[in-house]
Amino acid sequence: MESRTTAQETTTQAPGEILQLGDPRLRWPSKAVPDARAAGVRVVLARLHLALGAFRAQHGFGRAMAAPQLGVRLRLVAFDLGRGPRALINPRITARSEASFTLWDDCLCFPDVLVRVRRARSITIAFEDERGHEQTWRDLAPAEAELFQHELDHLDGVLAVDRAVDAESLVTRGEFERERERFEALVDGPKA
Repeated sequence: MESRTTAQETTTQAPGEILQLGDPRLRWPSKAVPDARAAGVRVVLARLHLALGAFRAQHGFGRAMAAPQLGVRLRLVAFDLGRGPRALINPRITARSEASFTLWDDCLCFPDVLVRVRRARSITIAFEDERGHEQTWRDLAPAEAELFQHELDHLDGVLAVDRAVDAESLVTRGEFERERERFEALVDGPKA
């Protein structure tokens, strides 16, 4: 990928501005990254990591974000699970467990809303790392499995609100915090 391609894939919002629910660009499917080592990919990943860090500092949550959340139509996911910034390039789920669970999912694109969704309890993902080496992570634990299912959905233009268990599965963050015990009793997976 040349840097001109990356420029064509980005939009005119501020570099760290996260698109919000209702923006039609969140529904656009992403394109494969032809060269994981390209300079343009490093630029986009740096933007993702900066935006994720700024969001986390402001809101107190956020472990990962996908390129479409910044208006970039590329199959890139940046994350930090406490061991420093990492990236998945051209990630894909290669296996899902039959077992599933429900949880309250949140998203940087609608930080004041939680959505009750059902996710596979475990997944296996294949991807390229920042050096362009193919990696496979097998049988991810529920917390990582649900996170990466959420992020890979973004790459296909699917949002957590699309996966709501039912019409009563959306709640504001304020309401959730006021009645946390009641809402957490409704799920059987990782707690919010």
